[in-house]
Amino acid sequence: MRFQVLGPLAATARNTVGNTAVTLPSAAQPRRLLALLLARPNEFVGRATIVDELWPDGAPPSAAAIVQVTVSKLRKTLSPGLASDAPAQRLRSGPRGYALTVGEDELDATEFVALASAGLAAEDPVAKRGLLERALACWRGGAFCDVETGPLVEAHELWLEDRRRTVLVQLVELQLAGGDRHAVVHRLAPVVADRPADERLAARLAAALAGLGRRDSALDLLRRTRRALWDEAGVTPGPELDAVYRRVAGTDWTSAGPPAQLPAPAPDFTGRAAELAEIARGLRSPAPVVVHGAPGSGKSVLAVQAAWRARRRFPDGQLVADLSTADPRDVLAGFLRALGASAAELTADLPGLVGLWRSHTVDRRLLVVLEDARAEAQVRPLLPSGAGCAVLVTARNPLPGLAAARPVRVGEMSTVDARALLAAVAGPERLAAEPAAADVVVSRCAGLPLAVRIAGLRLAARPHQRVAELAARLTDERRALDELVAGDLSVRGAVLPALHGCPPADRELLRLLGVFGRPVPSWCAAALLGRRVAETGERLESLLDAHLLTVDERGRHSVPRFVRLGLARLPGREPDRAALRRALEAVLALAERVLSVLDQGFTPAGPPFARPDVSAARAATADPRAWRNAEIDLVAAAVRLAGAHGWPDLAARLSDACLALAGSPWVSGAARAVSVAGLAAARRLGDRPGEAHKLFTLGSVQWQQGRWRQARTYFAMAGGRFRALGDPRGTGAALVVLADIDADAGQAAFAVEELREALELLRECGDSRGQATAAAQFGGLSEDLGDVRRALESFEASLLLADGRGHDQVAKRYADVLRRHGHADRAADLLTDALGGAVRSRERHWEAHVLRSLGDLHAEAGEVGEGERCLSRSLALFEQIGHRHAAAYTHRSLAEARLRAADHDGAERHLRAAMGVFRELRDRRGTGYALLSLGRLHAGAGADGDARRVLTDAAGLFKGLGFPLWELRALRELNAASSDSPARDRAREVLTKIRT
Repeated sequence: MRFQVLGPLAATARNTVGNTAVTLPSAAQPRRLLALLLARPNEFVGRATIVDELWPDGAPPSAAAIVQVTVSKLRKTLSPGLASDAPAQRLRSGPRGYALTVGEDELDATEFVALASAGLAAEDPVAKRGLLERALACWRGGAFCDVETGPLVEAHELWLEDRRRTVLVQLVELQLAGGDRHAVVHRLAPVVADRPADERLAARLAAALAGLGRRDSALDLLRRTRRALWDEAGVTPGPELDAVYRRVAGTDWTSAGPPAQLPAPAPDFTGRAAELAEIARGLRSPAPVVVHGAPGSGKSVLAVQAAWRARRRFPDGQLVADLSTADPRDVLAGFLRALGASAAELTADLPGLVGLWRSHTVDRRLLVVLEDARAEAQVRPLLPSGAGCAVLVTARNPLPGLAAARPVRVGEMSTVDARALLAAVAGPERLAAEPAAADVVVSRCAGLPLAVRIAGLRLAARPHQRVAELAARLTDERRALDELVAGDLSVRGAVLPALHGCPPADRELLRLLGVFGRPVPSWCAAALLGRRVAETGERLESLLDAHLLTVDERGRHSVPRFVRLGLARLPGREPDRAALRRALEAVLALAERVLSVLDQGFTPAGPPFARPDVSAARAATADPRAWRNAEIDLVAAAVRLAGAHGWPDLAARLSDACLALAGSPWVSGAARAVSVAGLAAARRLGDRPGEAHKLFTLGSVQWQQGRWRQARTYFAMAGGRFRALGDPRGTGAALVVLADIDADAGQAAFAVEELREALELLRECGDSRGQATAAAQFGGLSEDLGDVRRALESFEASLLLADGRGHDQVAKRYADVLRRHGHADRAADLLTDALGGAVRSRERHWEAHVLRSLGDLHAEAGEVGEGERCLSRSLALFEQIGHRHAAAYTHRSLAEARLRAADHDGAERHLRAAMGVFRELRDRRGTGYALLSLGRLHAGAGADGDARRVLTDAAGLFKGLGFPLWELRALRELNAASSDSPARDRAREVLTKIRT
């Protein structure tokens, strides 16, 4: 059989009668597979390689089956009637894939390569010419020309075509040397017609034509080649084509070629892929593309990069003008001069030059780049008239008055791109040595490319300076603008002129918006201005167009960092206190309205200071949880501002609303600041009940953040205030949390007494919710102390008293106790109900806690996969919330699941993560749990010495805490890993303290 790939794919069967054409499959996939196998004849091609070749953009799920069917079809075509394992079968299968058997003389590509190699190596000119002609005769068209090739076949096709060109060049040089110019013309004319920008072949064809006396044809060919080089690659002829032109024409090229005024592209250009794609689409039409952005955003660098990428589509040239330093008439004169206009024509006035410009551009394909346009009137006279032209404008605003203009906004640079740019300028090794400091530098540059570039230049110019030093200086708000200067580059020089050109009223609004230090919604901006939301939009939009504001996906506005720092350098009074007070009252009004819908038992401390905007209130109460999640930081900022400006009445109310919205736990950095501001406001107001409540809240924040000593101090102070006020409800609540802290500190006896007093106080005032919480706490402590029966009784009582979310929380804690004592079915029922309640209430924190308990339950039941699914979701939720302490407990649970799956490395990884947090926060209970798991890990790995050491530490820790049940568990593990009799004796002693 004879296979042909140097042209249309074909096969011919050889038999006694003669050669018979084989009908190859017409479907695309069998032909592509055959092409691949012929590109690698007699080699096994892997199934994965075949899949990548047949589906380069991604394989369907049934790819393996399709390949098998395709192979079967090819076998029937190439080896009809033969079984797949027959010795004569051409298409063989094996563990490494499929191979097509092809004889030495059965493939035209193999024959071509052999003849080409022999011809190129031959020294005798006659023999060399004969071999090269025979090699080219193997070709019937382009390689694989009727097959839709994949990446492997395409690469083989390119290699064959490159080899073919080498043979062709060698052959025509032999023919030229032998004086056979007719043969050269006959052979090269169709090739050069298909490849007009091939300088090497065009030079030889022109030489042959000139040698035959066809000088005009040779010159015409050379000019066409010159034009094709510009069209396809944006380059001028090389030395070889220049030499041929001089030899044929007797002179150099008659003109300098089209104008190419683009400045060099930035060698370290980074990112902006979306913007480049948008500009590229826009340049396919004559409508101007307006690249607009803030000062220092890299508009010009981006425009130049986009222009270089598009220049090949504009063979008549690229023209560039800076409109900040030239008027339209001068720009037009320069453009027309570059296009060949005479000096006399350039003396016309502006209308005359505009008409001349339109005449010169009507049939041309020009790219016009206009930088730093301030207004539409500067751009309109410079727009070319030709439909094949394109205009790229850079400006501060989108120039909406330009007809059909396509605006492309250049916003902040992404963190990834900013870091890449910093590395490109300063050097990647410099950043790799101090990655954390480099991240701070990138963060402080606030997505402004000019700032990133200047920071990189400063580092590059000071190789002795640590990155951390620059990061510290950029963090200082008073020095940041002064630091970002490198030569004639300056962030201050870019920002301040824009602010000077801004109306004073807009600068005042920017100052007011900037004091929040976070995105501000439109209704808050409207309150600052004392107007309705609908009336504020135009002011905000104008500032957005000027890139002095940014807007997020929720329509909230922020003042960019360097605009805010620039405002501080301009003369002006402090932000209007009355306007700020209006805005803070609007924040409070809307926060309290949302709280009333959420129904969290929140009661405002008094009548509202202001009525919320109707449309804003309607939107917020339509989805109050979404509003809370989006605006909790705004409310926190309002607390800070109210306290800083001496409005304690407003600060106290805002603090209450903020903490009620956040719920428990609130572990963000703002939680403590809000609590402290609320406490300070209550003290300034002389509000003793409010002071007690805010002390309690501050204790809760400290407790959630792992600062148990500070938490105990605040809870004790709160309890003292509540007791002095005769408030049994508050006193009882403080005693409950104090008991929790004291139990974890090893003061179990104190904790029991505190809980007993709390229960008595809460019963007296009829606080059933408080009693439920105290009973649940008593149940957990009773289990720790070894009194399992009392623990179960306490939790049952707590379930009867609790309601709503409190019931779900009690159920979760009770389920943990039940699971540990063999009541898995009841535990599963309680956890299922608790998870449903958490999901319905959208309490992600509580959902994560319940998922951790469910994960433990599944893992202990042998359902490790389901357990890990629950635990992984729990960990993800805690990490999203930022609750490292709770996440550490989930890491410990995941370690237990990994131990059950015999994955010791995975278990150790999770335990190390948990242990680090427990020790940092001085959580003795958590440390004990982690040590117990680590002991099991060492014992399972056969490291008995390490296991004994760790389990002894765990037992000692639980003994110090006064938790006999957990001490016994550690001792049991120690007994299993050791024959040490003291451990056994201690276990018997501890067992006497446990009641079941």
